[in-house]
Amino acid sequence: MYKAIFLDIDDTVFNFKKCSESALKETFSTLNLKYNKLVFDSFSAIDERLWKQQKEEMLSVADVLNIRFKELSETLGMDYDSNLAKEHFGNFLGEQFIMEPGIEEVLEKISVDYKIYAASNGVLTMQENRLDLSGLKRYFTDLYVSDDIGSAKPNIGFFTESMKRADLEPSDILMIGDSLVSDIAGARNAGIDSVWYNPYGLENETDIEADYEIKELHELADILNP
Repeated sequence: MYKAIFLDIDDTVFNFKKCSESALKETFSTLNLKYNKLVFDSFSAIDERLWKQQKEEMLSVADVLNIRFKELSETLGMDYDSNLAKEHFGNFLGEQFIMEPGIEEVLEKISVDYKIYAASNGVLTMQENRLDLSGLKRYFTDLYVSDDIGSAKPNIGFFTESMKRADLEPSDILMIGDSLVSDIAGARNAGIDSVWYNPYGLENETDIEADYEIKELHELADILNP
């Protein structure tokens, strides 16, 4: 029986696309820049590509955060301070907590029997603030975020250090996340069972296999309480 849950944050607890779109609008408004659909589509394409490179361990999380607004400026032909845009976006994103459907109900149920740990790539202060504002932080025993851990998913160092801090063995943990490359492959390499949260019913075109797959978060109850 599992003792603890390692839970990804972006696109598992919070809807990253909706949160980032809201934060990007506020960033462009603050910088007095014109915002339209092309801006968000361009940002999304750049962001997705950079995070893919991070998951393949070609870039660090810090690289992603530092590069994306520079590339967006070049793509859109806009002249703005990319470091200032990065700062504003980070601040605004830290205030966004649009939740995935059913997450609060699920956390309330599973926190009765399991310790829950955030397992996220990103910035600890940002994720902590979002969980605070959303009212969800009370369900978490601790937060493990890459900038504080010192390595990022899928690197095994992220999981090793997180397990050390939680005083847990791989067999004690169930990892839940939306990314096959980051969450599922990372957990498997660390000997941890995993659940692929796949709300859009995407085809798995990789050789990465999760122990379980769910489309809706409430399905976790069937896994944890068979």
